[in-house]
Amino acid sequence: MMERGLDHLVYATPDLDASVEELSERFGTEPVPGGTHPGWGTRNALIGLGAGIYLEIIGPDPSQPDPEGARPFLIDDLTDARLVTWAYRHPDPESMRDTVDLALRDATGDQRVQLGPIRSMSRNRPDGGTLRWRLSDPMALPVGGIVPFVIDWARTPPPSTALAHECQLLELVVSHPDADTLQPVLDA
Repeated sequence: MMERGLDHLVYATPDLDASVEELSERFGTEPVPGGTHPGWGTRNALIGLGAGIYLEIIGPDPSQPDPEGARPFLIDDLTDARLVTWAYRHPDPESMRDTVDLALRDATGDQRVQLGPIRSMSRNRPDGGTLRWRLSDPMALPVGGIVPFVIDWARTPPPSTALAHECQLLELVVSHPDADTLQPVLDA
């Protein structure tokens, strides 16, 4: 597995069960239950997309109480499921966040456009184990999710290590009307 690079795609949905069924039919593979995110009011399912890469399907968890604030990745605002952003794996998310935030300020001229603070998170796996990671703010979604958030699995093996590779990501293409301005941000 690469230390840096594309980690996963985030497909957010207002109804996880319906999206799992739809994607299962579309891709011809059954998404694997990922688990719950305590305090966030979400749960997920996963599809391996190749070595070190996966698709996270994330939606509300009806077994949890509603969180105090909004759920991540625009889940509370969605009427239809969609790809909302992607994650970039990096062993030092603070320095990566600072590099990207500086590039965003230079590109947009707006100091408010940033990845946000690094948070520690966890997820309860169906087998009873706990997965732990750090990531930049999943609520930020700079430039509408075109700019990825940063994630570090530290000592926890990432979910991709336990997933079958029944699907393969061939290409990830993002577009924006001002692509030339944003290219230095993505290059960072």
